[in-house]
Amino acid sequence: MGSYTLVFDIETVPTDEEKLSKEELEYLFRRAENEEKEERIRNMMGLWAFTAHLVSLGLFTPELNRALILYVGDETGEEKVEIEGVQVRLRSFPVSEGLEEAERKILREFWELLSRGNIGRLVSFNGRGFDSHFLMLKSLMLGVKATRDLMGKRYDYNNHLDILDILSFHGVGRLYSLDFLCRRLGIDTPKEFMRAEEVKERFDEGRYRDIALYNFYDVLAISRLYERLMETLGDALGLNP
Repeated sequence: MGSYTLVFDIETVPTDEEKLSKEELEYLFRRAENEEKEERIRNMMGLWAFTAHLVSLGLFTPELNRALILYVGDETGEEKVEIEGVQVRLRSFPVSEGLEEAERKILREFWELLSRGNIGRLVSFNGRGFDSHFLMLKSLMLGVKATRDLMGKRYDYNNHLDILDILSFHGVGRLYSLDFLCRRLGIDTPKEFMRAEEVKERFDEGRYRDIALYNFYDVLAISRLYERLMETLGDALGLNP
């Protein structure tokens, strides 16, 4: 086989406001006219590369049935486990050396993997709307060299196929959540393990491995959704090679 599909997904948490300058906070909240809008901005901060931290990066190769989860943990470590028939490698990078340094190590590992030449199509769920530009901007912020344009051209599915973009017919249809689609299609949903809004709480509690496992279930669900998409609509939409 010449190249492999790579499903990817990330987990993030917001930066502590205490670490932002007065000027930065004023900029972020300048249009917050009331407490409701302030809270809305705080919720969004966990999704912006310059106000959030990358705490887990999940990768899954359907052809090999293998997953690699790179995550911020208590210490440097590597663990190999089998979950639902998938060979999963969990690699942790110590938060004790500084959260940004752990992020750098995750990003370097990711970009090095993409530079090997055997990675073909990237697959995501809302990767064009979130994961891709987060990873690229976070690399810019932390001084890590990127090796591939994760965004690419919107209709170049050989480079990056965003399932959400496909299933909304590029914004013409409804934007369904991954959890809703999984439930309607009979696919196990990662929300049975954890919900996205719980990630920050688990991070604050130091339950880093829980976040990594949740990230794994996300990429597994995305991969199964991708398989269903290719089997049913792939030919009609010109997605199959």
